[in-house]
Order: sequence, then C-alpha cells, then structure tokens
Amino acid sequence: MRDRTRTRQWKDLACTPPGARASAAAYRQVDLNSQVLSASPHGLIGLLYAELRSCLVGAKGAIERGDVNTKVRLIDKSMRLLDEGLLAGLDMRAGGELAANLHRLYSYCLLRLTQANAQGDAAIVEEVLRVLQPVMDGWNEIGGQARA
Repeated sequence: MRDRTRTRQWKDLACTPPGARASAAAYRQVDLNSQVLSASPHGLIGLLYAELRSCLVGAKGAIERGDVNTKVRLIDKSMRLLDEGLLAGLDMRAGGELAANLHRLYSYCLLRLTQANAQGDAAIVEEVLRVLQPVMDGWNEIGGQARA
C-alpha cells in the first residue's frame, strides 16, 4: 500500500504543470529578494547560514539517494556561499583573531566539501554541518539577543 501511495505522489509531482513549478520558483525568488533587501547586515549573514545549511542537508540526502546531479549542484552552491559570501565578508583587520579563526574554519569546510564532492561521501558533508553548526547557532543567538 505504501508503495502505491509513494508512486501516486511521484506521479502527482511529475504531472505538475511546468508553468506551476516555474511560478512557485519565481515566488520563492521574490521572497528571498525581499528578505535580502530588508535584512540588516547581521540578518544577511543569517540568510547565508540558513541557505548553506539547507544546501548541505540537501547534498547529504542527494549523496545517500545516489542523485549525482543534485549532489554536485548543492555542494557547488554550498561552496560558493562559503567562499563568495562568508569568507569574502570577513574583515581580517577589524575582526582580529575571530576573523582569522572563521577564515580557517571556512577554508577547511571548502576543502572537505571538495573531497565530499569527489568521493560522493555523505559523512564528510555531515562533518561540515557538524563543525559549522555551533557557529550558525551562535550567530542566531546573537541575533536573538540584539532583538530582545
């Protein structure tokens, strides 16, 4: 019975008109754009962390399912978020030791994601999530204190 239900769900997804999928994607993009435009500098980093986490979780799932195209796309996006977003945003002069530590952490994560992509290893993606999670949690905590 579960297999028939699952098959029906996949058929429903496959039968979704391409226009509806495109409309949903456009709506998500507009929502993201409005979040970015209205976010504080702290909020922008929070958006980067949220998207990074989402990509890493998705990449791990893609590896486990054997979905190579999705794995490559999500690991590439994760690496771009780390490199072009988080690493590029570090102010090494003003940030001192904290910025230097984050630079080392992000660089390590980039290396490990390159290895995860080449080897198709979900455990490496999980490791990257595990080492970044305290930083992401700390960033969210700082935001919560700033709003309080």
